Amino acid sequence: MKKVLSLVMLALLSVGAWASEITLNMNNVDLTWTAVGDDQQTTSQGITIYYAKGGSNTATSQGLTANHIRFYKNSSVTISAASTITKIVFTAVSGYDAANLIPEVGTNTGGTWTGSANEIKFNLSNAQVRVSKMVVTLDDGTVAAPYFTPGEGTIYGPTDVTIKAQEGATINYTLDGSTPTTASAVYSEPINVTSTTTIKAIATLNGVTSDVATATYTMETAQSVANIAAFAALTDNTNAAISNPVVVTYANGQNTYVKDATGFMCIYGSELSGKYSQGDVIPAGFGGVKTIYNNGVEMKYPLFGFEDATETQAVEPDEVTIANFGNSQMWQYVVLRGAQITYHNGRYLGFRVDNSTDSIAGFNQFNFTLPDLTGTYDIYGIVTSYQGNIQMYPIEFVDVNPTYVDNIAGLMALATGVNATITNPVTVLYHSGKQLYIKDESAYMLVYGSLANTYNNGDQLTGIAGNWTIHNGLTEIIPVASTFGEATPGTAVEPELLPIEEISQDLIHHYLRIENCTITAIEGDTRNFTLTDETGEMIMRLNFSAVSIAEDFDFNATYNVEGFLAYYKSADGATEQLQFYPNLIEKVGGTVTPKPGDVDGDGVVTSADVTALYNYFLNNDTSSAVYPDQDGDGSITSGDITFIYNILLGN
Repeated sequence: MKKVLSLVMLALLSVGAWASEITLNMNNVDLTWTAVGDDQQTTSQGITIYYAKGGSNTATSQGLTANHIRFYKNSSVTISAASTITKIVFTAVSGYDAANLIPEVGTNTGGTWTGSANEIKFNLSNAQVRVSKMVVTLDDGTVAAPYFTPGEGTIYGPTDVTIKAQEGATINYTLDGSTPTTASAVYSEPINVTSTTTIKAIATLNGVTSDVATATYTMETAQSVANIAAFAALTDNTNAAISNPVVVTYANGQNTYVKDATGFMCIYGSELSGKYSQGDVIPAGFGGVKTIYNNGVEMKYPLFGFEDATETQAVEPDEVTIANFGNSQMWQYVVLRGAQITYHNGRYLGFRVDNSTDSIAGFNQFNFTLPDLTGTYDIYGIVTSYQGNIQMYPIEFVDVNPTYVDNIAGLMALATGVNATITNPVTVLYHSGKQLYIKDESAYMLVYGSLANTYNNGDQLTGIAGNWTIHNGLTEIIPVASTFGEATPGTAVEPELLPIEEISQDLIHHYLRIENCTITAIEGDTRNFTLTDETGEMIMRLNFSAVSIAEDFDFNATYNVEGFLAYYKSADGATEQLQFYPNLIEKVGGTVTPKPGDVDGDGVVTSADVTALYNYFLNNDTSSAVYPDQDGDGSITSGDITFIYNILLGN
């Protein structure tokens, strides 16, 4: 009985001392920054971030972007709250490791800070860090108030507003200005705001209700202009809508380059990432704020009215020469024919024609792998400028004197970076975003890069070109995008059926199927899971957007999985492992015996299982107690509490 009472006290502590988990999307859309001398400060959801410029670094205002915040080397970041902060998880942009945020209190391991403080100062003495998201855990005995994306303010067209709260909380909201209660409408999907509206919301978790969060969206009519030229003529910071369609010449991440008969423009905003491709026609009625960036007209947040493209047009580049390359071509899609790469200094480039002494400056803005520096190419790109100097962002290098090989193995036999055309057809295995898996009679391979077309399993591609490189210790093909045209449909390829014990590094990029597996969560990790069959186990990583593990995923079932073998090597070389990237997870009949102590069915035994069982036992709350009958006697009694208590104590 003493053990039972001890467990009840433990459960009470775990339930009563709720911790708020606050998510901050680190961008200049959701956060409003104010200048404090040379420094910057923002406060959101009770969390204050103070960013202090260090030494002679670039002004901090240049660190505020549409999808991440740049904390420069030798600067400092101080994060504070009224309550005690116990954990901060930083999500960093690839290549800018959040482990370089060095705390003065607590510890930062791999980008996750743990400790106990109301204020933590991080110094960046080693390197710049770019943070896209920050999740802050507060030990405050409350539930955090919900938050809105985008944040409140003026809108100029129908706007979808997302409300979020800490995991597991129910959100109730009102649109009429009244104070919400748990009887108010339950939030389930984005709210489409079409007129001036005030949204109020609360979050409730296990009977504890948050403070009311409020956001007011004021609808105003944007100025209407006919085309890009008229938009460019506006005063800076004017909100305007363009009443005619434009054509996308190139899109990469938060940059969408467009044209019409009157000019060229860059549309800047992470909300358009992946929405449009080259040749898409953006329907009339879209708009945003007019500004000038690097001497070119730009449309930026708040963006509105961007409907899906319903038609496409062929987009041909305008030819430029060394002599006519100039500021009048800002944001123009161009090609410089028969050029060589004259120098390569990091991401800075130079292009010339026929060994001329004159050259065009380039900058590898989109981090493409460069081809063989001794070749001659038609170089496609976007014209831009930097500090008043005109330059080109290259987006494709087409070899003027191409090399031909029979198959994938023939391409791999060439030196890295040398472009070649594969004359024989290759077969598509799977295509997701920038990742295209192919095979022929000689090899399996990953093609990594942006392509205009989307391909299906079994499609045949002929005449594709590219060069190979090594990434994380593995070979992959960097495509010449223009050579990846329409596919010829073929016979779908079935995956190879193998047990885990027979999977080796020789099967990298192969299409595999593993049957009758269990999937186990890894605490604190939402992308990596342990995949186990009767012969062994390996890491399964969610790498494709088509596959996800939902909150109600049954970790106690068995599954068949299909996907691709990959290899991971950490930047410091400390971790090297094979990983499985699934593109299909199918549940098979029946369930496995639940793991002892796993009350909530998430595959791991933690204090959350204590909470779930406690709530079931005392409050008849069945929402999280998937397997409450731990001792298997057919009823829920104090014996089940004793059972899990002994597991947690290792008895």
